[in-house]
Amino acid sequence: MMKKAVTLVVAITVSVTYIPARTQVSSRARKHKNPPPTPNTVDPQLIDKLAAGKKPAVGQPLIIGGKTVCGPRGNAAGAKMQELNNNKNRTDEPADSDLIPISWDDLNNLPADRVNDIQGAPVSVVGYLSIRVKEQTGAPGETTNCNLLSRDEVDWHMYLTKRPKQLIKTAIIVETTPRVRPNHKWTTQMLAAYVNQTKQVRVSGWLMYDFQHLDVVGTERGTVWEVHPITKIEVQDQTGNWVNIEP
Repeated sequence: MMKKAVTLVVAITVSVTYIPARTQVSSRARKHKNPPPTPNTVDPQLIDKLAAGKKPAVGQPLIIGGKTVCGPRGNAAGAKMQELNNNKNRTDEPADSDLIPISWDDLNNLPADRVNDIQGAPVSVVGYLSIRVKEQTGAPGETTNCNLLSRDEVDWHMYLTKRPKQLIKTAIIVETTPRVRPNHKWTTQMLAAYVNQTKQVRVSGWLMYDFQHLDVVGTERGTVWEVHPITKIEVQDQTGNWVNIEP
């Protein structure tokens, strides 16, 4: 008697999970909107000195031709922006003996978690002016100056870099303001003479953290720490002494 061969067929079901292609991209290949934070390498003793030297800001109105055209806090609506504008709109000037020297690298790398401790410290930093002197006369303007656009109503942005003729993405922003400039003899032509040159400048004024520009660090600036407002600008003479650029 012949035996019939029986073939056993087993069906195996394999579950496959679809992974969209975009999730398989290596994290290294992803572009971050903001650059990674710079490790804090600033000497803690410098931070302590800045904290001890800080002076609370008292913003002042912008007066043009004897008329108040903008208040001490500009026209910002929120409390955080109003306080930022209050820091920008101070007009008091530190004595030379109160200025705290800070290197370009240290200012560029100041920690963001110490803003409340050190913002408002009087500082002095050496670098080079790169790119241009930019009068903020383009619309929509800035809330600190009530969005006014005339030349005597706006801040002047300058780009302080570690080396001459550098890109804006590496710069520390330093600014003169229309509330402080009436006490000085600065002109854009005077300052432009030092832009993209190999002559260093020393900028003094108030340390400020401009948080509203965090999204452009690495593209339009190197840090949101600024010297703002500037109260003194100097260059070195032939003997190496720092002298005021004002006549």
